[in-house]
Amino acid sequence: MTQKYSLLLIEDNPSHMELMLEHLPNELFTIDTAMTKAEALDKAMRKDYDLISIDYYLPDGTGLEVFTSIHDRNPKQKMIMVTAADDPEISFAVMKGGALDFIFKSFKFYTELKQRIIENLEE
Repeated sequence: MTQKYSLLLIEDNPSHMELMLEHLPNELFTIDTAMTKAEALDKAMRKDYDLISIDYYLPDGTGLEVFTSIHDRNPKQKMIMVTAADDPEISFAVMKGGALDFIFKSFKFYTELKQRIIENLEE
């Protein structure tokens, strides 16, 4: 049996979360989810994940705040930032902070998600 990767998906939009989960097969991933900054930080502090995917806009903060809090605790934690905001300043700040990838939510995002996650896990 192939190793399963543990993921934490942080996404506040239920429809987007559902689409993400549909494109990430259970045979490859064990997935925990969070819809708020508070929930995400709680889960990330209790468990080590192979990769954390963070939506930028959350109801109680930003993905950059989540990223920074997790990175301060565990600088080796693999994380990617995902957002519908095509903002170069956000991308620059996230990548400068040490994220593995910055993924813009486009129509193709959901079909490419699995491959992008696997590529980042293998780095």
